[in-house]
Amino acid sequence: MKTRIFFYTKGIFKKNRLPVPVISVGNITTGGTGKTPVVEYLTKYVEKKGKRVVVISRGYASKIQQEKETATNEMCNDEYLLFKENIPGIVNILGKDRVKSGWEAINRHRAEYLLLDDGFQHLRLTRDLNIVLIDALEPFGYEHVLPRGFLREPLEGLRRADIFLLTHTDQISDEKKQVIIHRLHNIARNIPIIESIHKSVCLESESTEKSFNVTWLKGKKIFAFCAIGNPLSFRKSLQSLGAVLLGFREFSDHHAYTPSEVKILNEEAKCVAPDAFVVTQKDRVKLGKTTHGWAFPLLTLKMEICITKGNEILDTKLNKIMN
Repeated sequence: MKTRIFFYTKGIFKKNRLPVPVISVGNITTGGTGKTPVVEYLTKYVEKKGKRVVVISRGYASKIQQEKETATNEMCNDEYLLFKENIPGIVNILGKDRVKSGWEAINRHRAEYLLLDDGFQHLRLTRDLNIVLIDALEPFGYEHVLPRGFLREPLEGLRRADIFLLTHTDQISDEKKQVIIHRLHNIARNIPIIESIHKSVCLESESTEKSFNVTWLKGKKIFAFCAIGNPLSFRKSLQSLGAVLLGFREFSDHHAYTPSEVKILNEEAKCVAPDAFVVTQKDRVKLGKTTHGWAFPLLTLKMEICITKGNEILDTKLNKIMN
C-alpha cells in the first residue's frame, strides 16, 4: 500500500484529471462511517446551486436485481437503491474504473460536478476536495491494517485529506471526542475537523406506506436487525430514542437477505412478541418484495447527516470549488 501511494505521489503511476471538479467522500477504515448520507447531503448541496452532479460509485456487492420497470435491468447494490430513493433524478454510475465512469458522466450525462463515493484510496483519479470520514465509535481501526485491524491503509494516509468529517459524535462522550480530535491533529495538524451526527428523521411503515414521528419508539418493544457496516450505531440510535430491544440480529455489511432468513427472523421474533421489527433504510431496500411477509409490523428508521460543528468550513471549501 505504501509503495502504491509512493508511486502515485512521485508520478510513476499516472493520475487522471477530468475537466470538471471532483469531490471525494471516503474513509480510512472499513465499515460504516456514514458515507452514503454524506454523499446524499453533498449531492443536494450542489444541486441547490443549480449544477448538474453525478455520483460515481465502485459498486461493492452489486448483487441486487433492479425492478423490471426500470430503464436498465442490471445488477446493483444497496447504496445505489438508496441514492435512487433519496436523491431521485441524480445519476449514479457503478464501475471499477472511476476514470471511465467519470468520462461517461461528462459526455453522456453532461455532469458539471462529480461526487466520488468511497474514493479516498482511488488515487488514479485526481480530486479537488478530499473529505475523509472518521467514525467516532471506532476512529482508528484498532491501529492496524487489514486483516489484523480495520484500517485500509496506514494512518499517515490521512494527511492526504482536505477535511475530516467526524461522524456519530453524539454517541460518544466529550472526553473521547477530544481524544480523537487531539490524535487527528497529531497525525495531520492543519486539516480542519467537522463534527456531525446521524439524525433520526422518521419511521416508515411498509404495510401502510405512511411515515410518523420517531417518538413512537419510546417504550415500545422492538426486534431489530441490520446488515450494515456499523450495527452498533444503529443499536445506539434505537436505544437513544427509548426503544426496548427484545432482539437485535447483525448480518455482514451488504448482505442480501434470503427467504429462509426472513422465516428465521420471524420465528425468533414470535418468541418475544415485539411491537414491531425495525430496520435501517439500507436494509429495507435490500428486502425488496419480502417486506410484506412479516409476523409483526416492519418499520424503517430513516436517518440523515446533520453537521453540528464546522458547517462554515465545509461551505467555504465547497464554494471555493464551485466558484
